[in-house]
Amino acid sequence: MKDHGTFFAAAEQTVRARANVHFVLAGENTQTLREVVLKKGLMDVVHLLGYRNDMEALLPGIDICCLSSAFGEGFPNVIGEAMACGVPCVSTDVGDVRGIIEETGSIVPIRDADALAKALIDLIDRGPEERERLGRAARQKIETCYSLPTIVAKYAALYVHLARRAGCA
Repeated sequence: MKDHGTFFAAAEQTVRARANVHFVLAGENTQTLREVVLKKGLMDVVHLLGYRNDMEALLPGIDICCLSSAFGEGFPNVIGEAMACGVPCVSTDVGDVRGIIEETGSIVPIRDADALAKALIDLIDRGPEERERLGRAARQKIETCYSLPTIVAKYAALYVHLARRAGCA
C-alpha cells in the first residue's frame, strides 16, 4: 500500500533541490523507518512521529501533504483530512485521489519518484500565497463534496433510487 521507497527517493531529490525542506511522517509503525532514513542521510529533515491520534492538530501546521502509495487506497483519509485543514496535496494516482484532489493539488504516476519530487518542488516554488489559495480550494472541495450532510444525502438518494428500481417504493 504505502510506497516508502518512492517517497524517500523523492524526498532525497527534493532536499537536494530545495535546502530548507522537512518531512513529517505520522502513522502506525512509521518510527520503524528509522534505518531507511539513516541510510538515505535524511535524519536531519525527516521526522518520524509514529501513530498519532491528534492529526487535526498536526495537519494545519504543514505546507504540503504528500501521499505515496502504490495500491490499495480507496478514499485515503489523510488526503481528505489534509484538504479539510486547507492543505494542498501531492499524491500518487491511486484509488479515488484524482477525483478528490482534482485542481487543488497534484497527481503523479505510482512508483515515479522523479514525478513526485517534481510535484513537491513545484508546490514549494509556487510560494505560500499560492499554496494557501490551493488549500482554500481544497477545503471548499471537501466541504462541498464530502461533508457528512452531503454524503448522507447521496446515500439517501441512492437508497431511494434502488428501492424504486426494485419496486419497493
